[in-house]
Amino acid sequence: MDGKKLSNIQYLRGIAALMVCGFHTQNWLNNSLTENLGSQLFPSGEYGVEIFFVISGFIMIYTTRNYDPQLVKKNFFYFMKKRIVRIVPLYTLLTFLWIFLFVPGFIFNYVNTIKLIKCLFFIPYKGYPILYLGWTLNYEMLFYVIFALTFLFKQYRIHALICVFILQFILQQFTFSGVIPKFLSNGVISFFFVGIVSALLVQKIKIPVIFGKIKYLSYLLLILLHLEIIYFAQHIFLLLFIGINCFIIITSDFTTQEKVFKPLFFLGNISFSLYLIHPFVPHILMSYFNINPGFIDNGILTFLFYLLMLSVIFGISYLSYKLIEEKFNKLLTR
Repeated sequence: MDGKKLSNIQYLRGIAALMVCGFHTQNWLNNSLTENLGSQLFPSGEYGVEIFFVISGFIMIYTTRNYDPQLVKKNFFYFMKKRIVRIVPLYTLLTFLWIFLFVPGFIFNYVNTIKLIKCLFFIPYKGYPILYLGWTLNYEMLFYVIFALTFLFKQYRIHALICVFILQFILQQFTFSGVIPKFLSNGVISFFFVGIVSALLVQKIKIPVIFGKIKYLSYLLLILLHLEIIYFAQHIFLLLFIGINCFIIITSDFTTQEKVFKPLFFLGNISFSLYLIHPFVPHILMSYFNINPGFIDNGILTFLFYLLMLSVIFGISYLSYKLIEEKFNKLLTR
């Protein structure tokens, strides 16, 4: 596993972020080249989120593979510091920016203050966080905390991690009414486990060279899933489908090293900023300029405007990546 440049993980990140971005902006693409083009191209954003979670599970195992299991305290704090630096600064900044731009009547009374604290500390509550995309970060941070706590088990941390996910899978079989129980029993958590299993398999088996070729089929299958041409009614089959195809794509980098496809690599680099920032642009258009989906009565111009809006979103996301993500990472990890 050492010394490999995992370009395909970046590609998957970029595709997943684009899935979510497209889903949340699909109305701006409708009534362009066809009446329902946006709805047809981006019918759902959930698969993008699930791919993100598979990647997280894989990366957490991959990046901690050389940790000394005896250095419990060092491992715990170093790991959590890196995760917090990666997530918290940008999310906190954008949460306050969302309040400033789109919640002008926000008052720091008891109810709103508690809500804000829960948002910033990734504590689930009834309804979505203030910056609504933060609901997925609640699961990310839960996973990071669980992963960090398994360092306490030293050389048995993988065993502990597997036990946690088995227990969580059992919880999925029950129906809960409370916010926290519903949160902890959500089936989406299993996608982290799929990523973990994928990373463990990489350490145990020889990756077939053919993966370097059939990964293109896996990309196609994931796109067909996103387009809902392929559909699974059973959660377990969806887990297996996404897990197997992500495994083939990610591990293909362990068999061949191909020339980097820069557009997708670029999207992968800015994927976190893109994920959090993309709602701001359409909301600014609607809230401050009274520009709403369908305001142009011309299909081609509507399509061109959508491309322009995406370009602005990508540009702002790139600036966020360079000026905020990279800067905070360098500043806080010295």
